[in-house]
Amino acid sequence: MNRREALKNIGLSAGYIAATPGILSILQSCTSDIKLTWIPELLSEDEAKVLVQIVDLIIPETDTPGAKALNVPMFIDKYISNVAKEEEAKIFKEAAGYVTKALGINDEKPVRKIKTETYDAFLTKYLRSSKEQQEAYEKEMQQIQAPKDLENVSNEAVIFNYLAVVRSLSIWGFKTSEHIGENVLAYLPVPGEQIGCDSVENLTQGKAWSL
Repeated sequence: MNRREALKNIGLSAGYIAATPGILSILQSCTSDIKLTWIPELLSEDEAKVLVQIVDLIIPETDTPGAKALNVPMFIDKYISNVAKEEEAKIFKEAAGYVTKALGINDEKPVRKIKTETYDAFLTKYLRSSKEQQEAYEKEMQQIQAPKDLENVSNEAVIFNYLAVVRSLSIWGFKTSEHIGENVLAYLPVPGEQIGCDSVENLTQGKAWSL
């Protein structure tokens, strides 16, 4: 089962699926400069470009459009900026800075010089860490109420929390996009009869419902 097939059946609690060499080879703009087609509302330009690369690795383009092509990075930026509570948005923004710093991005090493393999290893380190480690990160983050509180927790916990939020919003944005909802997932705009005792394989060929 490839990553796209797996995503058809998972929800917001999904874990990160590490990219295989085959997946890495088909990613767009792996080492070239990223040209944003949208203006970030919350993130800086560099932070938005990093977000694009992260989202593209979580749900890359294969036989159907990936999350980047469906404007999921822009959705995440706008969602956090306009829907999240003000303090949560500030924390997300601060955490994005932790990520760019951890990746070594600066004036001498711009975003375009960060290779796909570096992003993949970065995501694997945090999103495929042990259950116990992730729980420890989450416990640290429970004390965060405002951006200033980030000084009281480890950088690793902040980065994990940021990536976990991005992962969840990426999957949510991807699964609820019009193209995926109508053409990839099981789609029935006008519900019909209720069938309570049949398998998902028979009813939707194993696909999750888009609505």
